[in-house]
Amino acid sequence: MIQTKRQLLWQTSQTNGKLRLNYVCVFYNKECDEMIQCIPTPKHIDGMQVKPTKCIFKPIVCCRENVFIEATTVFVGYAEKLFGLKFEYDEGGLFEICRKTDLKNGQYIIQSEKNSVSVHAGDLSGLHNAFSVILQIAEQADNMFVLPEVTITDQSDCVYRGMMVDLARCWHPFQYLLQYVDMCYFYRVNILHLHFTDSQSYTLPSDCFPKLSTKEQHYTKDEIKKLNEYACARGVMIVPEIDVPGHCEPFQQSYPELFGTSGIICQHNDSIRAMQDLFSELCQMFPNSEYIHIGGDEAEIKKWAECTACRKYGKSLGINPDKMETHLFAERMYANFVQKMADVVFENGKTPIAWEGFSKEVNEYVSKDILLMSWENYYQTTPELLKAGFRIVNCSWNPLYVVTSLVCWEPKNIYDWSIYKWQPVHGGSPYLHTGLEIDPDSDVCGGQLLAWGDQISSHYIENVEQGVIDERNLLLERLPFLAENTWNIRKQRPFEEVKVSYDILCQKLRKLIE
Repeated sequence: MIQTKRQLLWQTSQTNGKLRLNYVCVFYNKECDEMIQCIPTPKHIDGMQVKPTKCIFKPIVCCRENVFIEATTVFVGYAEKLFGLKFEYDEGGLFEICRKTDLKNGQYIIQSEKNSVSVHAGDLSGLHNAFSVILQIAEQADNMFVLPEVTITDQSDCVYRGMMVDLARCWHPFQYLLQYVDMCYFYRVNILHLHFTDSQSYTLPSDCFPKLSTKEQHYTKDEIKKLNEYACARGVMIVPEIDVPGHCEPFQQSYPELFGTSGIICQHNDSIRAMQDLFSELCQMFPNSEYIHIGGDEAEIKKWAECTACRKYGKSLGINPDKMETHLFAERMYANFVQKMADVVFENGKTPIAWEGFSKEVNEYVSKDILLMSWENYYQTTPELLKAGFRIVNCSWNPLYVVTSLVCWEPKNIYDWSIYKWQPVHGGSPYLHTGLEIDPDSDVCGGQLLAWGDQISSHYIENVEQGVIDERNLLLERLPFLAENTWNIRKQRPFEEVKVSYDILCQKLRKLIE
């Protein structure tokens, strides 16, 4: 754990069989006697002690790597807005951007000494991470760029560090989507999951099924294109979600003859083909997204057993409702739907994500290459999913859900959480009162903060956008602690120190997005 200035902690590490001592990353400024603030906390300052001196240089950037130019331009744009400086580009600049191919994915090194700074990364994700740190720890004085004189080497522990926003239950003006990207960039959160569809609206454009798009509450093709470009330039991956087979009112209101009218997508050859066309369109709409979310939660699957067309379709697949219990028939049909949607995502060269939603009885019928979000340990427990071979993202309701203005947990609760802990709130979970903590060697890819818009429209009747602003503020307060715990699986410093960093950094971030 990172300690205060007067209680520095040495760590041992082993390289080529030799032990060495490293200072854990403790930053402070001698003049003001304060720690230098950074979230997530970098893990190491390698090979040197913390130096209380400052590195002061003109804002002149040298970037000779073509692949890094766009990312550097993005950083300069943020830095100019934040510090009021005008950056220049010159090969003789003392702010040097370097490519170091032996660094791992997302890893970076920042070396600031005397009157120069060099940033080393092996790929774009590492460079974005480094730039995020510099924005957080930098200052300006007399038209000069100021950094602490340090060397930082760092890399995230989790490949999935996410924030989700529900855009379907409450309309969010487009500029908020760009602000969410900025928030992710600033705290090195690499995933922005956007819940585009639900019972209330369908907020995506569609050429396949144009009547799906909710009038005056859907994003245009140009806006989606701008979102893709904006996020990609900042190293933030958009994960778009169409949540089916439940939550499907827009489908059934617009195309009842195809998708049915019973509150769940009717399964037959034509509807399955239509849904696959829609997911193929979604894959093409988000070309930079490695993940596509296919939904898969809270569906009234027993209705399939009551539908003649669904029963006939099931029989054609060898899922005979006359020869099995209704529950098992419904679960088998559920697994079929999830797998059919996943197939088209795989065919488009991407990885599908689904919610924890099917039972362990049908695990063998669902591809283990689907990434699953375990949120409540209700439909199936996390240990069962892991035993079956699935990879998991921790989306525990408590403390990661934000339902403005009804439900949210305090930042301290998120700090105390880890990607290996769940605290269910639904009565059907076996861990309702005890909570669940699993082996840290389990296949958990990371965690995600989730904002749901269920209550905004009803609680902010006269000013819905104020509800969206309040939701964003709740995320601003909580995202840093999600970022801290998904970047560093082991706590690097106590909550009180992270909270001090948040209080300072949030002012910087607000200056960037407001």
